[in-house]
Amino acid sequence: MLYAIVCVISVFFIVINHKYKFEIKPFPTLILVTLYLIETKKYTKTYIGFLLLCLVGDVLTSIPYGFNPGIIIYGLSYLLLVNSIRKYLKKETYKLLLVYLLLFGFLFTIIYVFVLNDPGSSMLPIIFYGISICLVTSFILMNYIETMEHANFILLVAIGFRIISDSIYAIVLFSETDMYFDIFSLSTLLVSNFLFYKGFLFNEQKVSDFFNRIDRR
Repeated sequence: MLYAIVCVISVFFIVINHKYKFEIKPFPTLILVTLYLIETKKYTKTYIGFLLLCLVGDVLTSIPYGFNPGIIIYGLSYLLLVNSIRKYLKKETYKLLLVYLLLFGFLFTIIYVFVLNDPGSSMLPIIFYGISICLVTSFILMNYIETMEHANFILLVAIGFRIISDSIYAIVLFSETDMYFDIFSLSTLLVSNFLFYKGFLFNEQKVSDFFNRIDRR
């Protein structure tokens, strides 16, 4: 409920003043980090690290000259998830990695070519970010296909919303846009962050329930 209230307030600020389209991002993420630390019972370092890196990325991309280090931080947050997920995948599953990387790499290239006409000094950070998000999307998809678990499906939807949000964000950043683009970009980002948060909690609950059943035996 608290997160929903903050999200509504964030969108309202964009409606009343267009200039808040970047500055407002860190506040909902800060709420999610706080909620996660309050609700989790496991304190998974990867999940905490991911949420904190996203928060730092939100702060950096909302200040002048912070875009390049900000998207590098986002990329590192995705690689953190990749490192965690890879430990649970079977060797046979890795046969699909190249296929998914080529697919998502192709989609990223389309966005890069048609949206980012002149990235300037941001070219290398954007390419690093693109490789990172293609990797994490591939690993999350492979993990869901292998397990078909509810929590992993939530993470898959979360990364899907993040891709949509980042694509619209690129249009907002590198092109002249109206308020509706800003609202849509922020809304999809807020949904994505919330789904990551819920997916992390569900994954931890699954582990907790497993060990609880062992203890009862």
